[in-house]
Formats: sequence, C-alpha cells, structure tokens
Amino acid sequence: MEALGPTPLKRPELRALVEDGSVAYSRRALLDERLLVQALRRSDSLVHLEYRRPGRTAGEATANVGPTATLMGAARSAGVGYVCFASSSAVYPPGARGVSEDTAVGGAVSEYALAKIMQETCVRAWSRLTGHPAAVLRLATVYGAGETVPRAIPNFIRAALSGRPPVVNGRGTEAFDPIHVDDVADAFVRAVTQRARGTFNIGTGTGRTAREVAELVIRLCGARCEVVENRATQARAGAICDVTRASSVLGFRARVQFVSGLRDEIAWLEAAVRDARVAV
Repeated sequence: MEALGPTPLKRPELRALVEDGSVAYSRRALLDERLLVQALRRSDSLVHLEYRRPGRTAGEATANVGPTATLMGAARSAGVGYVCFASSSAVYPPGARGVSEDTAVGGAVSEYALAKIMQETCVRAWSRLTGHPAAVLRLATVYGAGETVPRAIPNFIRAALSGRPPVVNGRGTEAFDPIHVDDVADAFVRAVTQRARGTFNIGTGTGRTAREVAELVIRLCGARCEVVENRATQARAGAICDVTRASSVLGFRARVQFVSGLRDEIAWLEAAVRDARVAV
C-alpha cells in the first residue's frame, strides 16, 4: 500500500503506518507527473480520496478537477487496474429524498458539487478508455474522530465542550444524513476488494435535522446550554439517498450507531484539545 502526499504525515494514525513501514509514502508524487506514474506502477488499484480546499486565486476546478484529470491520465499510463473515487451526495439537488444513483445530478448545487460531478466524469472516462472497472462512491455527510473541518457536527461539539451554545442555521429543521467514518472506510474496502463497477450512494438512508443533532451533542457532552438559531443564515438541506444498490452489490450497510459515533468524536476532540492539537 502506498500513500500519495502532501498531507498524510499530518494524520498520526497514517504517520505511524508510514514510520513502521506498513505504508509507503510518496510525498512529491502529486506534484510531479513523472513521479506520479512511477508510484502508480507499483499499485494495482487507486483510491482517490484527495480534496483540496480552493484558495483565493484557485476555484474548485483548478484545485480539484484539473488534478483529477492529471491523476487519471497517470493511472492510464501506469496501467492501474482499478479506481475508486470519493464523490459526494451533494451532487443531487438540495433536499432530495430517497434519490437513487440514477437520479439526475446538478442543477442548483454548490461549486463543490459541480466539481465532484466533473471529477466523476474524469473517472468514468478513464474506465471507458482503459476497459478497467471503476467505482464512484457518493458519500453522505461523513463524521467521526479526526474531523477537523468546520462542519456542523464538530462545530456543535466544540461549542458544547467549551460551554457555548451550538448554533444552527435558520431553525435547524433541514435534514442531512450523517455517516460514521468507520462505515465509509468499510464501503471503500468492499468496493476495492470486489472491484465493483458503477456508482453507489454511501449513507445511512436516514435524515437527521441539525437541531436534533445539536441537542444530542449537548446531552452527550453534559453541557448546560440550549441550541441557538441563526436566522440570518439560510439552512441548506442535504440529500437523503436510497442506499439499496450499495447493500445489494457491495453488501454494505452502515453499522455504527449515531450516538456511539458521536461519543467517539466527542472523546477524540476532548483528547485533541487537551493535547493542543485542535483549537476549540
């Protein structure tokens, strides 16, 4: 197994695997196409998880679509036999319910979602050109230990741990589908092991409102506060997807109970704050 950089060493768990020799690490491969082809020649399968946050001068297309096209070209040159790409359920129209993988994507979606749609196209083009199978996993909202991005669940936890009230957008009544990172990892393992071909929704299939989640976080943290509504910010609902195909083809089913998953992330954030790894 080989990890392509530049960020793997920032994750203690992956850094430990690199340091003990369990995982090889090519830090500059994504910055040099020649090195990238060399690294990919050592691999039979490629799992594409990378996401780069756009900067002031580079939008989603420059930060993510272009690099994915380069990566797929290198995978073709290297003779990689399988690709599995991490897409997002955000590609579906906002607020969609029970959507299958055959549902039309796009429309009034975010720039992030549009970039994911174009990246999916790059992966499928690679599959057509090489004749090798590829899978696109459209992930619901991933949460769990190690989450450092400023999204709803870690924001709620940080607030509750510091004695501040969690803030929801609007009334907090819009639903989304949180899925634990352990379940997501299981989905990728299943796809790669089976060399599955096609597009799969990866979620629990169950929607939870932001207010519901925030109130549960308050209770689990033992905080003494109430949810605050930010009426100035419009809430944006997530897609709640039909996960039948992932179940029937991959044998996948989300198994981590939501309360257990939240406790896991709360414990990680508490430890991270104590160790000064994450600011509250």
